[in-house]
Amino acid sequence: MKNIAFQGLTCFTVKLEVDRCDRSKELGVLLLESDHNPGYYSIQNFPPNKKTSKDRHCYLLVKNTVNCFQDIVLRHTRDVREKFNHKLHVTPGQMTFQNESYQCIRINTNEVELIPELLTDLKSIGIEFISDRKVEKYTSLIYFKKYIEFVELREGVYQDADLPARYFFNIPKLVEYKDLETKMALIKNNCEFHLFDTFLAHFFGKEKVQDFVGIYSEHCDENRFDQLKDELKERFA
Repeated sequence: MKNIAFQGLTCFTVKLEVDRCDRSKELGVLLLESDHNPGYYSIQNFPPNKKTSKDRHCYLLVKNTVNCFQDIVLRHTRDVREKFNHKLHVTPGQMTFQNESYQCIRINTNEVELIPELLTDLKSIGIEFISDRKVEKYTSLIYFKKYIEFVELREGVYQDADLPARYFFNIPKLVEYKDLETKMALIKNNCEFHLFDTFLAHFFGKEKVQDFVGIYSEHCDENRFDQLKDELKERFA
């Protein structure tokens, strides 16, 4: 039985390379796809995450600014889910692309068949999307919120109840992504921690905001989690 320590909306910050998806032309809007290659900080040939991983996503860029964007998208996504009797993993967020900031919609790559219906529904309430065009690959910062159930593995170390390859390490202070990126590079260089990609997570509790260093990998060595936890504690003290 999973020991759910706490649960709630959690803000994620990730850095991913995105490029135009081939489906953009038929959709008539710019659909970006995240790179399937993991960002393992290593010159060795570690096994990659599966290319069919459900954690791969496409992104629709919103042309116009929408107030209460996240709430509106989540509300209308419910209608599409009910119509198709499908879970439809849609997450509204924000991302940088070509040095511009956009509101965006993230959707699992294995659910792109439902995008036309989603577009029709959202356009009907005044949300406009960036038209299809040729673009170059771009390394983007992406922000989104998800409802997460945190399973406690050991003190200060948690696992996503819905995605076992995603882990959260508690850190004692609030940090920005740039600081996270710098310090995680040092840890990976000095301690030979390689088999994961890194993200930043903020959990919004009733009394405070708690930051976590997040890692994602299908090949983590959980026997080294205590060692990694000590390194994080030292770097982020």
